[in-house]
Amino acid sequence: PPSPFTPEHGVIHMKRYLTVAGALVAGLMATGLASAQTPLTTELYVNGLSQPLMAIGAPGDSERLFVVEKGGDIEIIKNGVQNAQPFLDITTLISNGSEQGLLGMAFHPNYQSNGWFFVNYTNTGGSTKIVRYTRQSADLALSTSAVDVMTIGQPQSNHNGGMINFSPKDGMLYIATGDGGGGNDSGSGHAAGGNAQSLNTRLGKMLRINVDSLPHTIPSGNPYENDGFPEHEIWHYGLRNPWRFTFDSVTGDMYIGDVGQDPFSAVGREEVNFAANGVSNLNYGWRCREGTVCTGLSGCTCPSGALTDPIADKNWNNGWRSIAGGYVYRGEAIPDLKGTYFYADHSTPQIWSLRTDGSSISEHTNRSTELDPPGALSISSIAGWGQDTDGELYICDRVGGEIFKLVADGPFEGIGCATAGTYGDPRLHGEGTLVAGSSGSLNVTNAKENAANGLFFVGVVEGAATFYLGTLKPVPWIGEPIFIQTNASGEWTIPWASWPAGLPSGFEIFFQYALEDAGAANGTGVALTNALKATAP
Repeated sequence: PPSPFTPEHGVIHMKRYLTVAGALVAGLMATGLASAQTPLTTELYVNGLSQPLMAIGAPGDSERLFVVEKGGDIEIIKNGVQNAQPFLDITTLISNGSEQGLLGMAFHPNYQSNGWFFVNYTNTGGSTKIVRYTRQSADLALSTSAVDVMTIGQPQSNHNGGMINFSPKDGMLYIATGDGGGGNDSGSGHAAGGNAQSLNTRLGKMLRINVDSLPHTIPSGNPYENDGFPEHEIWHYGLRNPWRFTFDSVTGDMYIGDVGQDPFSAVGREEVNFAANGVSNLNYGWRCREGTVCTGLSGCTCPSGALTDPIADKNWNNGWRSIAGGYVYRGEAIPDLKGTYFYADHSTPQIWSLRTDGSSISEHTNRSTELDPPGALSISSIAGWGQDTDGELYICDRVGGEIFKLVADGPFEGIGCATAGTYGDPRLHGEGTLVAGSSGSLNVTNAKENAANGLFFVGVVEGAATFYLGTLKPVPWIGEPIFIQTNASGEWTIPWASWPAGLPSGFEIFFQYALEDAGAANGTGVALTNALKATAP
């Protein structure tokens, strides 16, 4: 038969069947599924990584997700596919034992014009290094461009902190440091009464610096800028091991996940600390207090009104072991999730979310079951999170070497498997909120780097049928396949607004996309996406 992948063939289908299929696709997020909050799930975004700790997008770049690997590489995931060459490789510069390694990365707000990004790692001597690099191209850093910003001696190998972030409001670089290791902040090399409470050390702190002039300068407004203490970079103090922190990209508010100490005592706590945009000089309490519980250690006044309460704390007896603070959702795919902060535990793993105005919290929700990926996949060791330039969120599974994306769990159920081809691994997604008139869509990603022809199938019965030597689900089709051409990024999108009138509750509709691909792994010249099933409410 003539090839179905021709515009001439497709135009006929577009004219005859777009009304039918368009009406069906137009309503995949139905009013009957509306609720107070969109149900969520996770889908595998990429695997095969080595100890991913965090993932971020670069300002002005919606194609790439940059993944920090503990061993010293920064990988690029471009349109869902990992680049063959790392963006940066500093494996020979770091120590990688215990809690050491390449721990953080941040892009300068003017990255698109100056090409600057910053990394936080422990060097071969165990000290924390903050270093600026410059990109050579969009996919490659200039390895010889390193400029030292700050070096912080570490008395022990653990409690290094590691996260760095630019504030979306003041443009300054913030650096989270641990207390230097050792039990109760009292190890060798620690200040009397602990590093976290001492204003004579940068350890156990949140630091704030200006990196527009290197190595760095002290920004106006730092609380100890003009006093007798030597560490003018201090912004907040009283932290044990603030492993992951973030700024809300809209409000500028700061959220800090601070790792607790004792796994088997009533004192042990994992905590989420908060600071409203622009507020400085908060004392979060360590080593005098962990979470909301006084430690009883010497040299402390606790309880005390001088100590800032966490907005949430978790008891170790409830399974928490090592908190991994996340991000505030600011994406467009799930509008009713905006302003929600996510955090997790590395060892359990547990995943929670909350909202806060700084004085009270709401919607404090255990998401562990909801965000367990479908099928045989699992998230085992959440070391960190990711956020792309669109505000969408990702979970980094350190041990599994996987990154999962948070998505709306709509009426779509994944069935069948995708068939990879020469041009990637095409995937079919249903995204958006479960309300009529939403900005949701049905879309394909990872199809091909250049525009490609394909057929979109809409069916009402799940089954199997031979199609040009390939097996497609679902069948039979409603009418005939619809010709689609991907855009230059290998994507296409069909929006929806409401279910078509007259569909009975429980009515099932199936979807799949077939991409013309001479190098398809199944040898048929056709690469297939996974199939999706949607059920009418």
